[in-house]
Amino acid sequence: MNVVDGFGPGDLSPGDMADHDLGSGVEQAVSADLFDLDGDGHYETTVRTTDAGITVATDVDGDGVTDTFTAFGRDGQYRTWEIFREANGIGRGEMTESGEL
Repeated sequence: MNVVDGFGPGDLSPGDMADHDLGSGVEQAVSADLFDLDGDGHYETTVRTTDAGITVATDVDGDGVTDTFTAFGRDGQYRTWEIFREANGIGRGEMTESGEL
């Protein structure tokens, strides 16, 4: 499965929590919640919370691949990308919105 930011909606179970060593002795808590927003029985949205902020990845068309990705920084800045797949399967993101909350 192609994913953005290392996680696709099906990679974790709801409420998973893990500590990740960032290499310099710094621990970063990462939590992820999965949501079935359209009620079809499949998780299509992953919300991850880290020390840097919150990310939201959504599979809009149900093909198992992230279609939209939004990052919210702790400083109030946000950016949203639409993810496109090339014919060769490689994904690319195009920023569609950014601003400050």
